[in-house]
Amino acid sequence: MLSRTLPWLAGVFLWSWGWAALIASTGRPTVGIVFVALALPYILGPAAVSALWRRFWVREAAFEDLNELKLGNPTLVAWLGAMGFVWASAVVAHALGWGSFDLSGHAIADRMTLVQGPEKATEALTAMQAGPLPYAVIASIQALLVGLLYAPVRVGEELGWRGVLVRELAPLGPWGSAVLSAVLWGIWRVPLVWMGGYFPDAPLAGAVAMVAASVPQGVLLVWLSRRADTVWAAAIAQGVLTAIGPFHELAIRGGNPVLTSPMGAAGGVTALLLVGVVVWVERGRAVRPAAAS
Repeated sequence: MLSRTLPWLAGVFLWSWGWAALIASTGRPTVGIVFVALALPYILGPAAVSALWRRFWVREAAFEDLNELKLGNPTLVAWLGAMGFVWASAVVAHALGWGSFDLSGHAIADRMTLVQGPEKATEALTAMQAGPLPYAVIASIQALLVGLLYAPVRVGEELGWRGVLVRELAPLGPWGSAVLSAVLWGIWRVPLVWMGGYFPDAPLAGAVAMVAASVPQGVLLVWLSRRADTVWAAAIAQGVLTAIGPFHELAIRGGNPVLTSPMGAAGGVTALLLVGVVVWVERGRAVRPAAAS
């Protein structure tokens, strides 16, 4: 297993971390759309390395993990469930006292005040409050649609982490392969924080929080891929999460984003609770056939 897996891991980390180091060496800010553009080669690294690894190392057909998109219940769960996860993370952040759940628009106006000044923030708040629905709800609906556009990019990441690696770690069992792949995936994501994504004001604490949150989140993505029998399910979920990433700025007032973000502590706690639900559901599925027989 190691003779096959380690070269793949080395290639993925060298590709993505090398790209991050190159960007960091320029000293240029990487925020907003600039970060998204610069992150593309990083995210597509696992797919590119997988193609080379299969062609020159293990001599297998390329992208056999890229199954067709199957529009069944698991894929629907991945699409809508990703948004449910984001909302649940906001509720968890509020319940744990890390911030206040607030859909009035003041949450994002407070942050806009720091970046663009009070006048711009007041204009934005007035526009948000004039809408037929809370802005966070409108943004969520938009993210469900935009997330589908992000999915083809995210599938480049999922081909590697939920496709190649999980298959290569299969001797560890379904849960062992899911957990180990999630840990490695979380570590691989660290330079994305250092490049300016997710937590630009707290890169060190943000990186630690995101690695910790990535473990239960990665396990959930593996479970979705297995239930749907395609990595597209995980890619769609990731697409929605990308589209609605700064949800803590829309629905949580106050608090530290490292704690309140779906990619931070709140998201980690929420994902851990959902993993508990998944384990309970899967045990129930295993017991019922045994009882029937």
